[in-house]
Amino acid sequence: MSLRVRITLVAVVVAVAPASALGYLLFQNTLDDARAEHEERLAGIAASAELRVAERRARERRAVARLCDGEFLVDRLLADLEGEQFGPVEQAELVERLPSLMRSMGLAGLMLLDGRPGGRYGRVLAAGHFPGHAGATEAQLARAVESAGERSFVRELRVRADGQTHEVRALLTGCVATRGDVRVVAVGGQVLDAGFVGSLAADVPPVRLALTGPDGALPGELAAARNRRDVYVFEDLEGAPAARVVAVVDETRLEERLERIRRQTLYTLAAALAGGLFLGLLLSMSITRPLGALESAASRVASGDMQTMITVSSGGEVGKALSAFNRMTGQLKQAQSRLRRAERIAAWRDIARQIAHEIKNPLMPIQTSIETMRKAHARRLEDFDEIFDESTVAILEEVERLKRIVTEFSRFARMPPPDPVMLDVADVAQHTVGLHGGGAVGVRLEIEGALAPVRADREQLTQVLVNLVQNGCDA
Repeated sequence: MSLRVRITLVAVVVAVAPASALGYLLFQNTLDDARAEHEERLAGIAASAELRVAERRARERRAVARLCDGEFLVDRLLADLEGEQFGPVEQAELVERLPSLMRSMGLAGLMLLDGRPGGRYGRVLAAGHFPGHAGATEAQLARAVESAGERSFVRELRVRADGQTHEVRALLTGCVATRGDVRVVAVGGQVLDAGFVGSLAADVPPVRLALTGPDGALPGELAAARNRRDVYVFEDLEGAPAARVVAVVDETRLEERLERIRRQTLYTLAAALAGGLFLGLLLSMSITRPLGALESAASRVASGDMQTMITVSSGGEVGKALSAFNRMTGQLKQAQSRLRRAERIAAWRDIARQIAHEIKNPLMPIQTSIETMRKAHARRLEDFDEIFDESTVAILEEVERLKRIVTEFSRFARMPPPDPVMLDVADVAQHTVGLHGGGAVGVRLEIEGALAPVRADREQLTQVLVNLVQNGCDA
């Protein structure tokens, strides 16, 4: 993985991580605070609703019990039944008056049943919630009231609404009024429906009350609720659960709020990702571009191009590194030049020793030829001309040999041929100053006016200026 990619990834992570953490903390804190508040509110509303249900049941039991304890309408009915004077007229009057009595007692259903044993047991004498039900038989309901005593129980109750007869679930309680052998069973209560739950007046958002069956299964819109509490369990005659009032937390608003937080967090993450990517690319380019130039320059230096320089356009550590590279190339060039001079001097020494040895060889014949000529001349030998001719030929051959040796040495010691090009002297001078930057002696360049281009060998001109500056620094 390239450095640019790594820098970009680090920038993205640095930008996205805080936004992610902040979004998570905001989401979690909102959820925890809301659920703690919901739990507290749920407990309060459940307790309030339970108290209201208990109060209503006690009030209804007392109201129904008063029917069997001196209520004028029931006493008159007992007297009519005892005197065998309860006929159609009396029944019609009872049917007409019972609804108003039922409403005054705050009941949703009220029936008076014949409790005398025999074939008439359970006959409906009047029904405040269903006047047309008078004359029907509810023997099972009568027996249920007598077996339950003062205990309330849940049972189906037949009612008529919108011109149709149907059964509803009701919470009933009853009592038995007696006079002699005459018995009248009074039964009344409330219909267990949404109206009953609404009458508890305990709904405070987001807590809602719901009426369920014995299994406690919530209706569709509340089926997913996780936080719930049973407010009241209503039993049937056998004492088994028949219906429940349940308080639940409707988290619809909470989910909407959390969804808004999710969207806002995603938008923030997207913005952080884009910003981190952009900044990462800028940062990576600002770092990798100089490093790429440094790598390219290092490759050229490795290939032997000691003229390589990098333009320093950035500051900080990167700029210092590039400046250090420029100083290094300058020092390498100087070291290379010194090394070449040292190698040339060493070669000169070796060749000088060799030339000295080679020069000794022709000197001996020359010396011998000259001494021979001097002796021949001093003795006035007759063959002097022949000796002179032979000696001079030998001397000339050895001199020619010396010339060849000197020529070869001169060719070896000669500087390489210059390669003149048009040069900007100011640029060469600036380069020279750059090579000595950061040294113990400060070097600065001062140019007065514009300098015309010159035609010269760049390396040799640079070497001249380097030697001058170095001599000045050494002085």
